[in-house]
Amino acid sequence: MSTSYFLYTEAHIDNKWVCINPGFDMDGKRRLAMTYESGSRSYFGQTADMIEEIGGRLRFEDLSAELQGRYESCRNDEFVRILSAEVDAMRGCLPSRQAHEYHGIVLKDAVFAYESGDAEDLYESITPEEYAKLDEVGKQLYQYYEWDDPMGWFVHFKEILEHVQWQIHDWQSVYGDEAINKCRVVVLVF
Repeated sequence: MSTSYFLYTEAHIDNKWVCINPGFDMDGKRRLAMTYESGSRSYFGQTADMIEEIGGRLRFEDLSAELQGRYESCRNDEFVRILSAEVDAMRGCLPSRQAHEYHGIVLKDAVFAYESGDAEDLYESITPEEYAKLDEVGKQLYQYYEWDDPMGWFVHFKEILEHVQWQIHDWQSVYGDEAINKCRVVVLVF
């Protein structure tokens, strides 16, 4: 069974949570664009677990008025989980000086297979000490490389946080420098 994850960004403005996702009215209903969406349990489950671990669960009543209005039909649905984490807490999980989750000295052929989609991940790397012991011909087979686990939480956090930054920028472009004290990512899990 597939699980769907719908992510939104809420900002704390004037002592209340406000959904800052762009939206439009259609057929008498407010439609909100999502910050991020995933329909894959295997790929996004770890990310949702991490968001819950650093943040927690929310009650329906704790959502912004915009999200309550959008998901009113889910108010009493016991199968819908609502997760939330503050954006600063999510940023804190990503090392500031590390652009990627993994790095190492790997075979050039393995990098080519990974980048072309023939390999799902890079499983083996050697240490700098092992590399130093190789002869010149052996060294030509390897390269330094940085990558993210495409199914792990790290790559999703980076993408979600990038989308959140765009939404904050867009919100402030439209509404001015209205004081956003803090932001959170809300995940509705169906």
